[in-house]
Amino acid sequence: MDIVSLQMVAAVTFFSSAPEAICFLKSKKLRTLMNTYWMLLCDAVHQANGFYCDQLMAVIFSSFLHITVTSYYFFMLLKTGTLFFTTTEVAWILLNICYVVLLLNSSTVVTNKADETGQTICKFINKSMDPELRNQLEGFLLQLPHHNARFSARGCFPLNNETLTAVAGAVTTYLVILIQFQTEPSST
Repeated sequence: MDIVSLQMVAAVTFFSSAPEAICFLKSKKLRTLMNTYWMLLCDAVHQANGFYCDQLMAVIFSSFLHITVTSYYFFMLLKTGTLFFTTTEVAWILLNICYVVLLLNSSTVVTNKADETGQTICKFINKSMDPELRNQLEGFLLQLPHHNARFSARGCFPLNNETLTAVAGAVTTYLVILIQFQTEPSST
């Protein structure tokens, strides 16, 4: 669980066991935690998307291009049998793949943690608690789908593990096409 989810769990647990006399303080503190959740997570993701959208698009495109071209040259070097250059190409391919995996996996983890918040709140709504607290949590739960905590590259595609699969498929497709053009006998 991330820090914000843990704070929400602690607040709900504390508020559900507190006496009725501090109901106003409970609802005010819970509202503060919910606002903090949106400020910390959703707004940070939106600001990061706005600030880094061009860089993310360039990095994904550049990595796609580098992996494709380097893999093609690796195939060409396998035909000539140069061991040093073949090893260098493999290192560059692995380096670019690791870079893309780290980038996309970290954004997937943030998105998954944001999605777990709704499940955590649902678990506590089902427990017996103060009706006003339950209403606030239900209102917060209704707002969750409207706040998108997802990273994207200029809104063109999401940055998640599915994008990694799509990039791998595109690299494979272009690599097969390049290799087919190279291995075809020239008809002149």
